[in-house]
Amino acid sequence: MKKFLALFLSLIMVSACLPVLADEAPTVIRFGTHWVNELDPHMIDETTGAYTIGDEEDRLIRIAAEDKVRELYNVEIDYIQYAQDTRSELVLSVLAGNPVCDLALMWNGSENTVLAQNILQPLDDYAGIFDGAAWMMPDKVYGHNYFVNANQSFTQYFSLLVNLTMLEKVDALKDADGKTIYPTDLLERDEWTWSTFKDYLSKIQAYYSNTPAPEGAKVSTVQAYETDHRYATLSAMYANGGAIYGANGLQVNSKESIEAVQYIKSLRDAGVMVDCGVYDDGYTPQWCESGYDFGRGATVFAECPIWHIKGQVDNCTARGESVAIMPWPRPDSLAKDSEEYRQVISVGDVWGVLKGISPEKTELALKVFRTYWETYYELRANVTDMSEYKSTMAETEAMKYGLDIFNENLGDGILNAFIFNSEKCVPNDFANLLGMRDPWDRIVGKGFYGVDGMPSYEVAIEANMNQFTDTMAQMEAILGSNEINDNQAPSVKAVGSLALPLGSDLGEIDWTQYFTAEDGFDGVLDPTTAGYYEIEGVDVSTVGSYSVKGRFTDKAGNEGSAKLPVVIYNAENKEAPVLTVKAELPTVAMDADASAIDWAGSYVEAATDADGLDIKANVSADLTQLDTTTPGEYPVVLSVKDYAGNEASVEITVNVVAE
Repeated sequence: MKKFLALFLSLIMVSACLPVLADEAPTVIRFGTHWVNELDPHMIDETTGAYTIGDEEDRLIRIAAEDKVRELYNVEIDYIQYAQDTRSELVLSVLAGNPVCDLALMWNGSENTVLAQNILQPLDDYAGIFDGAAWMMPDKVYGHNYFVNANQSFTQYFSLLVNLTMLEKVDALKDADGKTIYPTDLLERDEWTWSTFKDYLSKIQAYYSNTPAPEGAKVSTVQAYETDHRYATLSAMYANGGAIYGANGLQVNSKESIEAVQYIKSLRDAGVMVDCGVYDDGYTPQWCESGYDFGRGATVFAECPIWHIKGQVDNCTARGESVAIMPWPRPDSLAKDSEEYRQVISVGDVWGVLKGISPEKTELALKVFRTYWETYYELRANVTDMSEYKSTMAETEAMKYGLDIFNENLGDGILNAFIFNSEKCVPNDFANLLGMRDPWDRIVGKGFYGVDGMPSYEVAIEANMNQFTDTMAQMEAILGSNEINDNQAPSVKAVGSLALPLGSDLGEIDWTQYFTAEDGFDGVLDPTTAGYYEIEGVDVSTVGSYSVKGRFTDKAGNEGSAKLPVVIYNAENKEAPVLTVKAELPTVAMDADASAIDWAGSYVEAATDADGLDIKANVSADLTQLDTTTPGEYPVVLSVKDYAGNEASVEITVNVVAE
């Protein structure tokens, strides 16, 4: 903190020397986001009174970045919280001729939808703003720059972890002096290649093949390498200079991509790599399980999603084990410093400029964007050049993941591997962004497991290229037009619920009363002409809980749906329902609003009618004797009525306590 305060003061002194346009009102540049709490350093939580950015040093750095923008450009940054889903908010604001913000942040997974709406400006004419800061402007898609980036990635979305301590038991991995050769050593020697990795895994697998896995693991014996084949394959593709879609356009069928898939399949065929289990479709991996098994000590290598690396590393650390995050190995044909040797980094959580923002405002907004984020990162690392950022911050970032970088024997290797990995992490994977990931997943998975007769990848990908080329052609046509594209499904809501006696005639019910639908482009949809109601699943001859689905289609053909709960009950039932309260009843805070308490959810274990129908939603509470202004015990009567009108009640004692 002291280090940052010194930097903060020095920045203020430098800022004092910059030109200030005191006589001119500042221009406002609006940063739009789906979650303003993590972006705006001035935002205060109304409940706690605390800043929503809890890291005070980080918050002050953001304010310092604002100050630099103010001094350089006479610009104030305003942070805009989207009022609805990003994909709807942006397109509707452009349609209305009033873009909601000047720079729009899109969460990872929303970008393809927004791009396909044709509401983003191509930024080719402004590319020069990012000279010397290539990391801030990802490669072109469909021939144009549409996005800018503010992320500094240190590791992959799915990172390759290795348990170094488990390697020490494998004699075949020791040198002539009995010292274990770790993957970090191989990286330092420039021997971290596909052939070396495969040989390395075979020695591990031979040693652990008969070792029972720890309790709770997905695998029965300890594995050399457990993974989700999709992320391993993607990693191999990018390590080989391949891609699904990259800087050179569609590369899903390139020689480099095909070689990578073949390599991963060779690991699997050799028995040195296993998937972490698949779902019922027979080819989709249970994608987080390899990370969990790594934390259990059931596998030596594993791909682990970035958000739970820390937890799994901590599990290993608790057993006295050391973990490294390794870059995915390179093919033997590429040099370690080759630009083709990369780690796969999703181009996600990117920013764009909406149509309707003037060229002058666009240029200013992009300059502000670069200055703000460069200042932010330079102050975080105490550097004056972004080229030094990753190496300077590597130690701090590695510690966030719990890596044992201060280990006397292993620490330097762990840190050096982390630094090398981070330097290879530049956003380059456009597959999710362009809607090409799902078909690729299916082709690879079905080919691995022989589902639906899917042949080898090189054959299957050629046979299914239309799934990618059609997507590209459709998108290119949209982006080449001047029309905004409606790709948003209408918002459909079911109104209440419906209870019907046995033998009811569903054909007599006006289902239009139970659904509403509204579309961002078309407004309120007519439930009679735009709606279709699926009633086939409701059996009026059998007591039970069912649903009717209402489907609504807008003028562009987008469909939205919602389900209406429908209960079929026995109107001749004369038995009282059963109401069971929970064994332990929560207390009520003094001065609490008793009418706002969820009495059914908090105090009732179950409520059923004579046929076993769940009627918990019908529970009510008599609060006439409850006084929440005074601590003490009070009687509250809970009642429930079934659909045939039979009632049951239970009196409970509620304890009001002073906080």
